[in-house]
Formats: sequence, structure tokens, C-alpha cells
Amino acid sequence: MSSSATSTVLNSLSFKSSIFPKLPFTKPQFSHFLPSKSISTVRSVLISNNPKTSSSSPILRTIEVDKATETELIENGFTNTRRTKIVCTIGPRTCELVELEALAVGGMNVARINMSHNTREWHSEVIERIKRLNCERGFAVAVMMDTQGTEINMGDLGGAESAKAEDGEFWTFSVRAFDSPLPERTITVNYDGFAEDVRVGDELLVDGGMVRFVVIDKIGPDVICQCSDPGLLLPRANLTFWRNGSLVQEHSAMLPTISPKDWLDIDFAIEAGVDFIAVSFVKSAEEIKHLKSYTAEKSPDRKIGVIAKIESVDSLMNLESIIKASDGAMVARGDLGAQIPLEQVPSVQEKIVQLCRQLNKPVIVASQLLESMIEYPIPTRAEVADVSEAVRQQADALMLSGESAMGQYPEKALSVLRSVSLRMERWSREEKSHDKISSPMFVGISGEICCAAAKMANKLKADALFVYTKTGKMATLLSSNRPDCPIFAFTPTSTVQRQLNLQWGLVPFCFEFSENIESNQNRSFTMLKAKGMIKSGDLIVVVSDMLQSVQIIRIP
Repeated sequence: MSSSATSTVLNSLSFKSSIFPKLPFTKPQFSHFLPSKSISTVRSVLISNNPKTSSSSPILRTIEVDKATETELIENGFTNTRRTKIVCTIGPRTCELVELEALAVGGMNVARINMSHNTREWHSEVIERIKRLNCERGFAVAVMMDTQGTEINMGDLGGAESAKAEDGEFWTFSVRAFDSPLPERTITVNYDGFAEDVRVGDELLVDGGMVRFVVIDKIGPDVICQCSDPGLLLPRANLTFWRNGSLVQEHSAMLPTISPKDWLDIDFAIEAGVDFIAVSFVKSAEEIKHLKSYTAEKSPDRKIGVIAKIESVDSLMNLESIIKASDGAMVARGDLGAQIPLEQVPSVQEKIVQLCRQLNKPVIVASQLLESMIEYPIPTRAEVADVSEAVRQQADALMLSGESAMGQYPEKALSVLRSVSLRMERWSREEKSHDKISSPMFVGISGEICCAAAKMANKLKADALFVYTKTGKMATLLSSNRPDCPIFAFTPTSTVQRQLNLQWGLVPFCFEFSENIESNQNRSFTMLKAKGMIKSGDLIVVVSDMLQSVQIIRIP
């Protein structure tokens, strides 16, 4: 980078107490749900005679950051702040306000609602509770809506939470509509052509093989199966069937990726103000582009991120084009493992994670991370190793599914992800193992600036990177470089702030910009010093999408 593109400023910024009054800092408490006046917001009045930065009357300026992240930074410092984000699926165990608050305090960055379960009214109440937490308690938890998709699924088991299939038992899978209660050992299927497509001798796998049946007979709309591998059946579990050792896919080609129910759910999500929509069983980039055009038309003033779930052979065949078209990807290993040989899942996961980083798209590793913690208070050692590997690969986020939705120990599962992530990230920095991982592919000035800034921050051992961005693009570019220090991302809109909360290493702030870039920096430094998040002497590398340059600043 030329010297004109990079400006170095050491000890060059001065602050006047008359302009920036020192604000007291009070350590946040989480033991009680407090009224709106307790929101974690520092407000200061900027009064200046500089015509570039002021008007005739005082200007109110605010800065807002997720409460849990703020506490972690203050208590643990820059080095020991978690970089890997955590997505929690919300279900019956975690849907009430106090339970959602416990997850937010514990480090949940994104709350996922799964439209395969519960009603829109139920999900609407959950979303409103999350919004209330964000507004009144100072969190910045994003909301992700996950579509059901059009793959074959079981019904809701007649309202039961689960059912146990024992070895040798005979079960009926039917496309008929039954009056409640269901006949004993009967499961409804959502695909009308199910009985016509399966053949006697086919293997029927539930949730990728958690339970396995063999088709014994077909009687009209009913398929009679015998359990060959016993296990627990859960409502709306995914079904796949195999013939002569190969996955039967003919039915998938005839089904649309986004069903009529999905479109109604998407309309609901747009109206409810979610931050992300995750699309199940994506087959091509065109489906992602179509949905993005639809959401842009329905929500022109607020962008909704579209996450492509990679969970089928079709999505793997068009992987790069799908990721390029999307705003991020999810490695849905449960359903993916039902469509490809199990031994291929680890290498496919790493391929997807690396490709997402190269293409500057956030990636979530999901499914069965801590499956045993649905029932037990501690994970298996193999599960800890699995989580550690996803962190070593530098995935942006890890996701809890049943562990947080219906498990007995959702907070403990969240704590395990947090502690394992912190330990593995620290080890990676010490060993510099991230240097062995392929770097992102950047095109254009912004990409090169962010790459140079990240390298500069590592070489100088900077305490933090600061990025001022209206759209979040520059923050995303910095995140893709995976620098050693945390990235403080300042943006003027709360929507962008929440969406950035999905990405590796970012600490997003909602911060009102003025037209003067130096004023933005000065105010942010003062406010963060008042909150105890930075201190005099800290070395900060600064970039901005409003001024394409790199600055190195020592906080006075």
C-alpha cells in the first residue's frame, strides 16, 4: 500500500474535558430484569464551536454495545474476549423471558427460531421477548428464522414430545390425515408421494440414521416398516430412504426448495423484523437470488440476510455459486450426513468453512455439537473435540439445536461452547495455527485496505481494530482476515449492528455518525474510555468505509 493510502498517527489526538465530560462507569448486574432506563447506553453531549461538527444547539450522541460482550471485554480484556459467535435454537426450554435473558447473559449472539416446530403465534411471542431484551436490557441479539423446507419429514407425533422405537417393532408410516390421537406406532409423513416412491426392502433413516427402519410392506397410503436400529423419534424429524446402499433422490428433484408454507413463514419473518432467514435444502444459487429479491421488495428500508443451509447433495454440487449468492452459509451436518457417507462429513465441513472465508461470507457449523447434553449435564470428550475442530477451522459461529431448544441443560451447553471456544482460540493464537488456513480472496481497494490493516495490527500487536462502517462491509472484510485482536465495528443502524454480531471477532456498536470522521473517532474513544472498554496507551488500528485509509492511533 502506498504511503498516501496509509496515514500513521501516534499520540496525535487530544481531548478536552469541557467537550467530553468524564462519565462514571457502573459494572452491570444481571441478577434482575430491570426497566428500560437500565439499558447499557452511554450518552454524552457534544458541544463544539467547530462548524464542521456542530450546530447552534447541543447534539445528543449515543453508543450502544451488547451488554454481555461489554462485560466480557471489561472483565477479561482484549486478548481473552471470545471471537467465535454462538447461535442458540429457541424451543420449549428457553422461550420465556427469564430463560432468554439467561442465554443472552451467557453469550448467545443469535437466536434461531425453527419454523418446523410450533406456530407463528408462538414464534411471534419469542421474537417480541428478544426485542424487549435488546431494548430494555442493552443486548444486541439477532434473530434468525429457519424455514422448514420441502424435504420429507415426520409429523408431530400427535403432540407427544418424543417416542421410542424398539428393535424389531413394526411401525406404520402414512400420508393419511388422522383424527387425534394417532393409532399406536403410527407416524404421519408430509410427502403425498411417499408410499408410491418407496419400495419393499428400502431402508428408512430418521434424522440421518438416529433411528433406522426397513420397509416390509405397502398397503395403499400406508408403509409398514420394522425397526432395525432403535432410538428416540422426535417430532418433524427428517426422513431419507436408501436403496441398495444409495440415497434415493428422485422425489427431491420434484419438490421446490421454498414451499407455500415457507413463503407464508417468510412473510411472517419480514413483518416480525428478523435479521436473517435461513433457507433449508438449497439446490441452486437462483433460489437464493429469488428470495433476496423478494425480501428487498418487501423490506426496502431494512436488509434481511439470507443464509444458505448446506445439507444436501444438490447444495454440494453448486456450493460455490450458492455461497456467492447468499449472505452466509450454515453447515447443517445432521441432514447432510443423511445424504453423504458419514466419513465425508468432516472434510466437507472444512471445505465449506474455508470457502466461506475466501468468499467473505460468515459460516455457521451446526447440528449435534453437544447432542449428549440434551440429557446429560456434561458433554462427551468426543463432542468437545468436535467443537474444538470447528473453532480451529475458524468458523464464524457454532449453533446449538436440541441442546438449547429442548435439552435439560441449555445454559450449561452454552457455557461449554463459550469455554471451549475461548481455550481453542487462545491456543490458535499461541501456535499461530491460523496462518496455515487459506486467506480470503479480496478484490478492490476496500479488501486490500482491510487486509493491510489486519496484518499491521498483528505485526504491531495492536489492542484492537476500529472500523467505522455504514453498511457493515468493511467490518466483514476485516473479520475475514481473522486478526489476533478484536474488531470494534461502529455502525449507525441497529439492524447492521445485530447482523454483524454473527461474524467472527466483531464487537459491533450502534453509534451515530457525524459528517466529520475525526469527530466520530474522538467521540467513540471518549465514550469507550468512560465505559472502561479502552484505556490510555492502547494501540488502535483504524479503518473506515468513509475514508479509505489506515490509521494507527495511541489512545491518550
